[in-house]
Amino acid sequence: KILGELPPLAAVATTAGTGSEVSRSAVITVKAVGRKVVIFSPRLMPMLAVCDPTLTYGLPPRITAETGMDALSHNVEAFMAKGYHPMADGIALRAIKMIMKALPEAVSDGKCAWARRDMMMASTMGAVAFQKGLGVVHSLAHPLSTEAGLSHGLANAIMLPPAIEFNGEAIGSRAAELAVAMGAGEPTSAAAAEAVRELSRRIGLPQKLSEVGVEREMLEALVQKSMEDGCHMGNPVECNPDVMERLYVEAF
Repeated sequence: KILGELPPLAAVATTAGTGSEVSRSAVITVKAVGRKVVIFSPRLMPMLAVCDPTLTYGLPPRITAETGMDALSHNVEAFMAKGYHPMADGIALRAIKMIMKALPEAVSDGKCAWARRDMMMASTMGAVAFQKGLGVVHSLAHPLSTEAGLSHGLANAIMLPPAIEFNGEAIGSRAAELAVAMGAGEPTSAAAAEAVRELSRRIGLPQKLSEVGVEREMLEALVQKSMEDGCHMGNPVECNPDVMERLYVEAF
């Protein structure tokens, strides 16, 4: 809990991923216990946000790719999150379309003006949209950073496809909307998940936990910490330790 007023805060975005510049949340890594703690407060909202895409022109391709997948996960999870929020859903769907087109171009040509512009905007849109809520992807991803050292964007990129498939039945016809926004071949959650995998391949990211140094011996700790993470409370399907373990195993 944040007590009292904070000093005026201006935020300058230098990646197109998290959207922190328009968010009321912060994440603190507590190394002593190996946890990422999420803090929500209106007092964390910056008074001024500077979103200048030219500030991202110098980002290396790998960081561009990983932060871009973070932006995608924010928008996809916001769209899938339980609850009624048509404005957030509309913002998220539009941002997903922008990312699917712009991210490969931004990775291959860091100074592509339209791609950097659209990625910056889609990142900001994602943070606006996820005020509706997030889901199981983030609860699975946070322990992968503290336990295995993965960047947040890479952890999200790997865990997003199995989570989309897991949520497919619960989101019903919305799965078709998601697949269409991604340009998938069929209007299904499976096709949407495969579109995410294909995007990751195009931008040169690993597809599996086994490719990034995560060991199966870590599963017990990962499952425990994923359940302690509150993001899964917004997921359209209730999560339990068996669900978390299943999704991690699928990601191997």
